Amino acid sequence: MIELGLQRISRLLATTSMPWRAIHVAGTNGKGSICAYTSAMLDVYNQSKYREHTGQPALRHGRYTSPHLIDRWDCITVNQKTVPWKLFDYIETRVKRRDQQEEIHASEFELLTATAFEIFSHEELDIAVVEVGMGGRLDATNILGEPLEASGTRSDLSRCSRPRPLVTAIAKIGLDHQGFLGNTIEEIAKEKAGIMKPDVPVVWDESNHPAALRILEQTARDNRAMYCQVPKWIPDLDVLLQGSNSHHALSSDVRKISDHALRNLESAFRATWSALQQLDRLSTGAHHSSREQDILVELAEDMVKNAAGVTFAGRQQQIDLAPLIGRPKTILFDGAHNEQSAQALANCVDTQLRHSARSPSAQPVTWIIAASDSKDIRELLAPLLKGGDVVFAVEFGHVDGMPWVKAMPAAQIVETVRVLAQERGEVIETHESGSRLLDAIRTASLQAGDHGPLVIAGSLYLVGDTMRLLRDHQDPSTESVELQAQLSLPIACRVSFSASRAVLWRAYSRSTSFASALPGLATQGPASSGKGMLHGALRYNSNNTTTGTPDGTSRLH
Repeated sequence: MIELGLQRISRLLATTSMPWRAIHVAGTNGKGSICAYTSAMLDVYNQSKYREHTGQPALRHGRYTSPHLIDRWDCITVNQKTVPWKLFDYIETRVKRRDQQEEIHASEFELLTATAFEIFSHEELDIAVVEVGMGGRLDATNILGEPLEASGTRSDLSRCSRPRPLVTAIAKIGLDHQGFLGNTIEEIAKEKAGIMKPDVPVVWDESNHPAALRILEQTARDNRAMYCQVPKWIPDLDVLLQGSNSHHALSSDVRKISDHALRNLESAFRATWSALQQLDRLSTGAHHSSREQDILVELAEDMVKNAAGVTFAGRQQQIDLAPLIGRPKTILFDGAHNEQSAQALANCVDTQLRHSARSPSAQPVTWIIAASDSKDIRELLAPLLKGGDVVFAVEFGHVDGMPWVKAMPAAQIVETVRVLAQERGEVIETHESGSRLLDAIRTASLQAGDHGPLVIAGSLYLVGDTMRLLRDHQDPSTESVELQAQLSLPIACRVSFSASRAVLWRAYSRSTSFASALPGLATQGPASSGKGMLHGALRYNSNNTTTGTPDGTSRLH
């Protein structure tokens, strides 16, 4: 059950010291991208010549995003590594015991948020990137910066700390979760703007609806929140992406990232730069020597270009399911679940899959689609589907830690497709597959043929179910995991799995990089000469792991 409000999270964290600082990110679409970009930029700072030049220690940084992809702890990272299961279980058990003893009756999301924040304190972070769960003003994450007195508990307050965020960032705002946030852009924008704090710098997506921008600007004025600035001598984002020297040049694939990705990248850059300045990690002086400016510009270039190479699990991601179904061509995964994200996916599919070198004329697309029962499925389907497409409607399974999330019946998806096709005078074939996801994937792959486009979309929960099928399918004899990551689409990645079930699971939950590749919603390639560019293949051996783990058809006209 979803119950917005800060009363329960305040009680859960009443005596928990949270001395680490935060970059707090809200929005309807793009907030997860901003979080991943920001984490990548903090990594670049840690590896930079500038940090070495100033003699500063590396920052310990974390990230908390939602929802999780496969397991509920995969949404919490420390230094870009998914937290170990044993640590998560230890802190979560402690939080749940407190909830029961004090009869707080916190929601699952509030328990998860308290667990994440206590992990960050336990791990002695310097800074965490925190994504809002829903809305902002009354979201559990908005406990950041709230006075300790709000809990109504005075004991042990002298040793507690809960500083305000360093920066707040607000991504693209659209209509979503109207039953909780309001029915208009203005109402929803007020909820998102509720994460702003007095005198805390803010950045937002300038392409937002004018009505949303008016709300954001007024809220910023009310809170004396300055818009995040970078020094005037730092080049614009497009110049940073091109690089001033040949060794800074960015690959042509990454230069093709979409407009909305560029806006998220700019928000992340402004937020990260401001946060580093406030942590006294970047000079804020008005005058720098030419040498100092060159070093800072090089840092800015590396931050932007490294983040531009970040790819996102479950978001316009190419996955090789050959071990599962024998299909030679990769499948595109996307968790698009509202109108804005569906339009972004539709643009990608239309430009990269419907039209290809193999088939210059438009190809029909085979879709495997699921949705949460609270979603407006028509808004989701309308931009995606074209005449000649084929839709397999499925239902995702139980979502761990989110008992309120239910799948929309496959029959309802099929009926919506039927009505949409009739209204357009188009032919769209449908298959009602219910909870038989693996059967749907196999049949859809046969329907699409070896080289026809196949897309799994509509919900990150569906993406997670599919990745879990792949993980659980592996042969226990293989001794290594290979992750092949590359930008095969402008904002997509290709991930090829060849691993045993046991080893893949151990690497997924415990290894340093593979764990952040799948569950952390973003991954980077290894650093190249300190530049952190995405490239090549990453191979991990199970010996590197160190911690414990848990064990129907119709044609429509």
